[in-house]
Amino acid sequence: MKLKKLKLGFNVQHAIDKQINKYILRFIPYSVRPNHVTVIRFILIPIVYWLLMKGIFGWALFTFFIAASTDFIDGAMARTRDQITDVGKIIDPIADKLLIMTVLLYIGFGYFIIKVFVIVIILELIANFISVIFSSMVGRPIGANLYGKIKMILQSFSIGFFMLGIVIGYYLLIEISQDLLFIALLFAFFSAMENLRVRIWRWKKGSITAHF
Repeated sequence: MKLKKLKLGFNVQHAIDKQINKYILRFIPYSVRPNHVTVIRFILIPIVYWLLMKGIFGWALFTFFIAASTDFIDGAMARTRDQITDVGKIIDPIADKLLIMTVLLYIGFGYFIIKVFVIVIILELIANFISVIFSSMVGRPIGANLYGKIKMILQSFSIGFFMLGIVIGYYLLIEISQDLLFIALLFAFFSAMENLRVRIWRWKKGSITAHF
């Protein structure tokens, strides 16, 4: 069963990477590395927040869409061009979480699901930093899993719907965005459990290797 899930996840990821490579990566020179794209996402985060604070929601939505898109571009670039690095595994999820949390903090704590999600993101960031500090004990960084990627997609659509609902004054989209955040929260839990499973597997493998 686990093998089938892994194979399904690989096939889905491969299909997505193939399309991104065909329509986007072909126009990006090899001198541009995945980590460069991730840095662009970091740069766009304060711009998104500034646009939101100024009430320029149309441009905020557009900038957020560009920033969120870089998550799929740098991942596909790393995999298709064999440019996966430990640094990339660390900074990529941090950029994702900071982007999402920035918009959630702007939206405010008037929604219960946002309170929960901000706490989850903070815990994920703490876990990332601990993983970096104690890398010798917990092993090399773990790349994003399928659950985490689905979570990011749901979060991006949720925030996109929220801002679009504000722009056009259609509050049903805001309600839909909350529902998507609830679903994304489930995938955040699944992603955390998968990362824990990989850590335990690595620890057991290392223990067995050390024993022999």
